[in-house]
Amino acid sequence: MNQQKNRRKQRIKLTFTYAVMTLAVLALAVVCLMLVQGYRLDFDRGTVRQGGMMQFDSRPDGATIQIDAATLANRTATRIVATAGQHTVTVSKDGFVPWQKQVNVKAGSILWLNYVKLVPTSIEAKDAMELASLDSAAAAPDKSRFAVIQNKQQPAVDFLKVDNDRIEHKQRVLPADSYTADGANHSFAIESWSKDSKRVLISHSFDDSKEYLIVDLDGKAQNITRDIGVQISKLAFDKSDSQNVYVLTADSDVRRIRLSDKTLSGPLISDASDFYVSRNGWISYTTKPNNSGERTIGYLSKGASKPRALQTFKDMSGRSLNLAIEEYYYDNFALITHGKMVAVKKVKLPASDSTDELQQELLATLPLATDVSYAGFSPNEHLYVYAQAGASLVTYNLELRSIANVSMKTTATSEIAWLDNSHIMRVSGGTFEFGDYDGTNMHTMATDAVGSAAMQSSNNRFLYYFRKHASGKITAS
Repeated sequence: MNQQKNRRKQRIKLTFTYAVMTLAVLALAVVCLMLVQGYRLDFDRGTVRQGGMMQFDSRPDGATIQIDAATLANRTATRIVATAGQHTVTVSKDGFVPWQKQVNVKAGSILWLNYVKLVPTSIEAKDAMELASLDSAAAAPDKSRFAVIQNKQQPAVDFLKVDNDRIEHKQRVLPADSYTADGANHSFAIESWSKDSKRVLISHSFDDSKEYLIVDLDGKAQNITRDIGVQISKLAFDKSDSQNVYVLTADSDVRRIRLSDKTLSGPLISDASDFYVSRNGWISYTTKPNNSGERTIGYLSKGASKPRALQTFKDMSGRSLNLAIEEYYYDNFALITHGKMVAVKKVKLPASDSTDELQQELLATLPLATDVSYAGFSPNEHLYVYAQAGASLVTYNLELRSIANVSMKTTATSEIAWLDNSHIMRVSGGTFEFGDYDGTNMHTMATDAVGSAAMQSSNNRFLYYFRKHASGKITAS
């Protein structure tokens, strides 16, 4: 009898113990989940409030972080949970100009401030190499080197490999049989790099003609115009395969060229006025006006047999119209410019030869006073969108869904460039400046710049630009 009572007591005790343990585990899991979601106890108000996570990083790291009036114990790189709402963030380090931004922390979200770039209070320019002259230059996508043409009348390209604080120089003279030597007024210019940073596109103008050459780092040249036997209005590398280039012919056809075997495809898109190649190899295009003044934008997915129209616009003769499609974290976004209107859309696009439904969601309309001159996405991640009309510049953050009117010190109308994934830059009128994508934390790095190219070294410690001295000497500095 006593044994039965003891067993019953043991069962009750075990049941109670397991129940308490289960509830404790559940409570701990709930607390952990709430902490992950940004919930914190507000001791002043005696309530639980949800905040947002802030991720910090800087170049150089080890910088002090101040949020409003509070200085954090940890330095960059670090993260904290902050109360939702507006905050002033200041990142500082001895010997550097403080970085500051007004931010909006949203409850349950993550705000990435991992692009802080601190600039020394004292900037010293050192010459790494002297050039005879400078007519055109472009930085490679991987930031490893410049391609330079010193004298546009000479068939030679210089590759300046940047190794932190040193430059390795190699000059490649174009083979005599790779370009047309007849005629007069010859002019060579750097146009662009391939995505893999192994080839450069060079245009060669002579008399009233123009041809395009692709030159690799060893100086091997391929005359694309001669290979395909048609006049080219535009040429662009395939960002998903550097062995492919796409051309817009004088007959308004978009075609593909395979560099390895010099084969030319049939017309992929007809009646085109412009095109854009995205990172995944899709082609966005714009058509010429028809007899009614209507123009169409559309896309051709990689491997598809035919393009597909996305939207048609009326009364667009003589007006700017462009489409660019890119991917940001597995979602596709379309940037549509028509006249002075700029639309940013989130899109779900089936293969262009499919009849499946298109899905479009308008995210923002960017304000510009005149017709758009340039528009596009930031490189690599494609987190930011920009649109430019003359000297006016507007950017859009796809993650924060925020618009910024950017003010730069240079008033040039040339297209902005990107120093890296998050920083815009411009070299114009002797001034080299850069800053955050939204125009904050702008810095003038030089007032003796020449050309339009600049680059950051791979270790983020050096900025390279081309410098014109008072004596007239030009250096890579």
